[in-house]
Amino acid sequence: MAETRKKKTPEDRRHWLKYLIPALALPFVVIGGLYGGAIFLGDDTPGEAAGALSRSDRASAGVAQSPKATPASPQSSAIPRPRRATGPIDVGELRITDTIVRDGSGEEDQAWLADDLSGPAVTGLADTGRADTGAANAPAGRIVLDSRIAAPVPAVSVATATTAASGQEIAKRDELTAAVKPEDTPPLWRRNATSANASRGRPMIAVVIDDLGPNLRNARRTITLPAPLTLAFLPYANHLDDLTAKARASGHELIVHIPMEPEESSQDPGPNALLTDLAPAENRRRLHWSLARFSGYVGVNNHMGSKFTRSRESMDLVMAELGKRGLLFLDSRTIADSRAEDAAAAFQVPFVERNVFIDNDHQNRASIRAQLSKLEALARRSGYAVAIGHPHDETLDVLAKWLPLAEERGFSLVPISEIVQQRLQLVRATAPLAAVQSGAGHARP
Repeated sequence: MAETRKKKTPEDRRHWLKYLIPALALPFVVIGGLYGGAIFLGDDTPGEAAGALSRSDRASAGVAQSPKATPASPQSSAIPRPRRATGPIDVGELRITDTIVRDGSGEEDQAWLADDLSGPAVTGLADTGRADTGAANAPAGRIVLDSRIAAPVPAVSVATATTAASGQEIAKRDELTAAVKPEDTPPLWRRNATSANASRGRPMIAVVIDDLGPNLRNARRTITLPAPLTLAFLPYANHLDDLTAKARASGHELIVHIPMEPEESSQDPGPNALLTDLAPAENRRRLHWSLARFSGYVGVNNHMGSKFTRSRESMDLVMAELGKRGLLFLDSRTIADSRAEDAAAAFQVPFVERNVFIDNDHQNRASIRAQLSKLEALARRSGYAVAIGHPHDETLDVLAKWLPLAEERGFSLVPISEIVQQRLQLVRATAPLAAVQSGAGHARP
């Protein structure tokens, strides 16, 4: 018997529609989800360099936006993605309005910029001027350069540049040109001076130790002597940054011991010595080299120089430079007819000269003690005295015992700058009296 066919009811039709409608809607949901995700993720496409600027950041920095790319394939035609440039961006395209700033803690180095950047180095910029102090308020993350930097600006990755300038101050202190200051700013020799703590009414003694640097062991031993001493470092020595920093931290004062030509040609003053037969430009170059070897000093004195200091023309060259830089000069007086004082007066350079060599016979401790007694007598008679010694073992042995007792014997141990300061005050105090005595101060009828 044939099977009777069952007639479909409305309930059966609704049962199939329950599955058909979601199935038809599923493709639209999937396509819509992909489209929305592409738009949401479009600004951070895979493969972009880490740390690159966002679209809004680039717009605020003045970087042109990249146009949207033409679809490359039918699969991507429904998902338009903005394409952005990768790799280095030329800093010249950015709006640079501020000044590079630095924390000021670093020491003087012409290659300052690469050292201050974290990440890939930026090269090719020259430090041609002092940084603008207004840059201290520059917002973090800005790329800022000094408008006085004339060198071409190289391409620099944005990731590096945005990391480089966040709140650091690049304001390089150049002590070699620090004399160019407003009139109310003290000269460099006073700014670098060690505190004297001189006792009023006591005779002052300044002890200068020359020739420091080549003998590293004795230089370090000299630094441990009671302060304040005045330590004269030879510019051609090694480890000068370390030695001079420790000397200043120990309370000593610094000067540069400039090599100068001696009378005896058999004596060697050392590299880059100033010589009377050199052209002025070459002597000036050598002087600049010596003055650039370390920082924090108050002035210079001559190493040897019995021939050079006798030449007024040669000493004029030295004093002209010291006057511009605001430094003092201590004449070691290696020759009786030195012209250093005349030249210093002509260029208004603060000047003082050595009174006693304490260790010409440096192997004889009794001779060194006798010279120190001579120094004390001169200080009592004149109110001050300047001694020069050298870092010989015997000299250091005698000084290690003599220095702590000098105060007990009624003397004030001072750095060389204190004696220069007292001399200048004396000159100012006596100048009006001298004018009156000469008739210059009399009132006109």
